[in-house]
Amino acid sequence: MDGDTKSGIETNGSNGPNGREGATHRRRAFLGLAAAAGTAALAGCSGASGTVSAARRPPVVPEQRLSEGGWEQADDVTQDPAFEQDAGPVTVTASTRTLLYEDAELRTEIAEKTLGQASGQFATFFASRVTFDPDLTSLPAGAGRKELLGQVESQSRAQFEARLKEAGLGPVEQVDTGTFEVASGASARLTEYEAAYAFEGFSVDVGAEPITIEGGEIPVAGHLAAWIASDSVLVAGGAYPAANFAREVTESPSAAIDLSVDIDLGLTPDAYREELFGLMRRVE
Repeated sequence: MDGDTKSGIETNGSNGPNGREGATHRRRAFLGLAAAAGTAALAGCSGASGTVSAARRPPVVPEQRLSEGGWEQADDVTQDPAFEQDAGPVTVTASTRTLLYEDAELRTEIAEKTLGQASGQFATFFASRVTFDPDLTSLPAGAGRKELLGQVESQSRAQFEARLKEAGLGPVEQVDTGTFEVASGASARLTEYEAAYAFEGFSVDVGAEPITIEGGEIPVAGHLAAWIASDSVLVAGGAYPAANFAREVTESPSAAIDLSVDIDLGLTPDAYREELFGLMRRVE
């Protein structure tokens, strides 16, 4: 990520800042995306969880790009089976395998800028493969392929929205749909979301005087894409902060003293979007 390298919290006064309230409040005051990792722990469909089966292969992700970008794998989830559906003359059983990643480099950067007061998963990426028995290439005359893609996409959207809400984001709104071409040349169905995280205010001490940072909202962007890849369906997406967080607060405890706290996390939403789409596009 290309982020602002300046310190996230700067103070002007007699002493540097020391946290006044509990760490829970301060973490909550920046980004509530720690639980948004759950947005990626969806396999595209609802169903009972199971152990990883050798027959249910994971999606192929751009491992070098993830490594170079500071991403780390956070989970590996399998649903086997996930659902059953009639596809023409046959009944198809679907299973899913999802890989979840978090931008660990961004998490570390924000923790350093906030003197350790903000932690959590600020940007997430996931990739799922939905496999079928019999597989899509075995369906007579391709019967049911579009219907299966539609069901995967519909359930993926529902799961994605639910996970965002569980992460404390709201209202979660679907704002756009469209398509984009992935690296294989397939056309993926794309759904875009907007949400917001409401956070409480918090205080820092500058010398003996507390300075209160007012609460507010941080917008969050989410994206989900689904497409057919030969014998399976792929689903990929993620979430990231859609605006920077910056505050400047000044208080005057006396006529001779001005105390101020400047907070600027240097978040770069355009860069996060570009990186996420680069990862999504390379899922196979």
